[in-house]
Amino acid sequence: MSTPSAWQSNLSALAKADTSKLPAIFLAHGSPLLLYPENQPLRFGSLTSIGGPKGPHQQFLREFGPFLLKTYQPKAIVVFSAHWETDKEIEVMDYENNHLLYDYYGFPDEMYKITFESKGSHTVAQRVVELLQKSNIPAKTITKGRGLDHGVFIPFKLMFPSPSPIPIIEVSISSTLLPSHHIAIGKALAPLRSEQILIISGGLSIHTFKEVDAWDPQKSPEGFKDFERQIVKSVDESDGGERNRKLEEVVKHPYFRRAHPREEHFVPIYVAAG
Repeated sequence: MSTPSAWQSNLSALAKADTSKLPAIFLAHGSPLLLYPENQPLRFGSLTSIGGPKGPHQQFLREFGPFLLKTYQPKAIVVFSAHWETDKEIEVMDYENNHLLYDYYGFPDEMYKITFESKGSHTVAQRVVELLQKSNIPAKTITKGRGLDHGVFIPFKLMFPSPSPIPIIEVSISSTLLPSHHIAIGKALAPLRSEQILIISGGLSIHTFKEVDAWDPQKSPEGFKDFERQIVKSVDESDGGERNRKLEEVVKHPYFRRAHPREEHFVPIYVAAG
């Protein structure tokens, strides 16, 4: 969906679907290169041609955020990021005002001056913990420490106004990286979708820096394209149980490990699927 006509067609179809229950979204959150200073020389070739400051990914995010706010009018956003893993318990940010974690290295100074203002919600954070614990998933709120990581504030800076008009609550993924565990997390939080709360799971369908051409549909080897086709085919399955079964099978694709040397950027899709 790398062309404006393609994603606009898909968004138009999505807007006509039932909006009584908000969707759970697997979002390609991109990289810090989305906000890379335009006066600086770009690196990483195919990665920046798609996901750089003038690439189609940035344009999509600029259109997608307003679409979500207008179409669904969410009361809050609960967001998962591939960049926050916890071991024993799922952690939920319970901040009055969110701060940012610049969890990237070797970028120009301007990249560490990026701002994105948003509030949290004690009520929503407590509700997330309540639902997880009800499903026997250990969880707790945190009231200090890390801020929104770049898997959240980089895309959200493009998607939403600053200050954000609605609360944003970040939730960790599990360091188990098990598909079944993250499907269970998604199922536990499904009631939020009927409470006008939007769930966004940030990751990537491809996350490799060994083969950067894999990021560009025009240059990507056929195996990566076939891998992404299997993802789309699985997600399009209307039956929830069958969809999850097919998504769990995706990790057996011969190109999965080439696309994901480590699974953390893929497992957020299972939260959205749950």
